[in-house]
Amino acid sequence: MDGMEESVIAFGGTEKPRRAIFRDLGRDRRLPWLAAGLGGVAAFGSLVSEWQATTVKYMNVVSTEGETLAEDRVLTADLMSLGPMGAGYLAGLLLLAVAVALTLSGPAPGRAYARVAGFAVGGVLLALVLSLTHRLSGASLQLADPFGFVESSGVEVVRITLGRGLWCAAAAAGLALGALGMSARSLPAYREPPATVADDVLEMTITPATPFAGHPGELDQPHRS
Repeated sequence: MDGMEESVIAFGGTEKPRRAIFRDLGRDRRLPWLAAGLGGVAAFGSLVSEWQATTVKYMNVVSTEGETLAEDRVLTADLMSLGPMGAGYLAGLLLLAVAVALTLSGPAPGRAYARVAGFAVGGVLLALVLSLTHRLSGASLQLADPFGFVESSGVEVVRITLGRGLWCAAAAAGLALGALGMSARSLPAYREPPATVADDVLEMTITPATPFAGHPGELDQPHRS
């Protein structure tokens, strides 16, 4: 009809902005557990995988028939080959696992302290893994003196590559730190319970009242009520 304003009827709620969706996703309580689980899988992979692989290529190997052959041999080094550095990684990994477990499912009053301890241990562990990356990429753990080994054995190529255990260790430390960080937003903060008054405490109320005895008009007269 003429003179009537057009109106639009919308059904359903309005679409959330993308920023609100990511904010709600960051507060999901399942994310810290997911990150901790993936970190546990990565930590297990660092324990069973090789940390370094040394490929040795022989060019002057003579077979029994007198033919010159080319042969490649791969020497791998696991966590036990790291010596004191490997022991330090195991100790840090154990402390980090305890801190993450206490933060996610420990007593509520101690979660904040466990989170701080986890950040400290995780940072040191990640720094240790990065230092091992520099060390393992420059020297072989299987060849004590690679240059002398090359001269005395007819080796022409020695190639050093980093193994999967090192990358799994870095992923485990990073995921553990991520789980600790997300737990601060997703898990409810601990609050002190309000103080309650015991039932057997006697409550007293003080109000003004008329004195039961009046003051004497004269000092030599007895009291009059």
